[in-house]
Amino acid sequence: MRFAFLLAPLLVLSALSAEAQSYLAQQCVLFGDAQYRRLDGSIERIAALEFPPPTIEKIDMKAGPQPVASVLTLRGRLTYRNRGPLETQFVCLLDATDKPLFFYALPVPATRGAPTPFGRGPGAAPPPSATTALAPQPVQRPPEPPRQPLPATAIRLRGLVRELGGKLQFSPCDGAPMALEDRTPGQELGRALRELTAGQEGRPMFVELYGGREAGPGGGIGALELRRAAVETAGCRERFDQREWIASGSEPSWRLEVTGRDMMLNVAGSPAPQRGAHGGLSRSPGAGVSYAASDDPGFVVVFEERRCIDPLSGSLFAYAVEVRSEGRSYSGCAAHNPAMPAP
Repeated sequence: MRFAFLLAPLLVLSALSAEAQSYLAQQCVLFGDAQYRRLDGSIERIAALEFPPPTIEKIDMKAGPQPVASVLTLRGRLTYRNRGPLETQFVCLLDATDKPLFFYALPVPATRGAPTPFGRGPGAAPPPSATTALAPQPVQRPPEPPRQPLPATAIRLRGLVRELGGKLQFSPCDGAPMALEDRTPGQELGRALRELTAGQEGRPMFVELYGGREAGPGGGIGALELRRAAVETAGCRERFDQREWIASGSEPSWRLEVTGRDMMLNVAGSPAPQRGAHGGLSRSPGAGVSYAASDDPGFVVVFEERRCIDPLSGSLFAYAVEVRSEGRSYSGCAAHNPAMPAP
């Protein structure tokens, strides 16, 4: 999980009074409540618990480009509209003026259903036990950039991006490094690199993108549209073989594979994977593509072309997926086989 390094030993414990720490906890809760309710409509509110009292510790670090001066931890409660509440532990990163920058939940053992990942359908039933792992949400996160028409000369590329000496470098999976110019809407590529690598210069990020050759002497690649970004992945070594889609999600952990003939869903805790043959993809205007098992009409997979952020790793995908199986619904992110034509 991003920001896991915060669990390492921190610096000197702040001498703030209990009243001051409680006030900061309330400010963090207000900030986190707004963030999470905007991203997950099933959350009604986030509240701080009085016991144990919140603690604050001074640190000197950066979360992406933003300096962090202190970390406040508190016990809190997530209240949902469609199921019982969940108690968990929250972390709030603050700047030098005690303004909240990030707010997220630490993984803790849960005795009841864990929070629903962002985007899960309202009909999803909670698992019997799970682990809370809500991703950090930055303040005023920019909206998803609109997709712009790509020029006919745009090509599909896969490789590693890193920042060296303040400049971006792209190393294709099958070629030598070259200069990279970020021309994505809102410079989404550069923003993803800073967030996923925590601003560590030289740390590589795997990407799939559309781009084109830059004109002029020494011209490199101009990135036009980011399709995938991750640091916790096999990257160029990833093998799709005969699979058209690979998708995954959490709470509970699950993985889906779709080939040209069948699809297989593996859910953590299930005795065996569910496999079913399908009759090919179906297209619906504005609703992406879907697959349905030929012998089980309740086993349906829908892929939608829209930005999807994995809540545990922060990885970016070009496709979101919803799987319906045995009366349950699973939402997650999906990658399409780059060797096959885009759906």
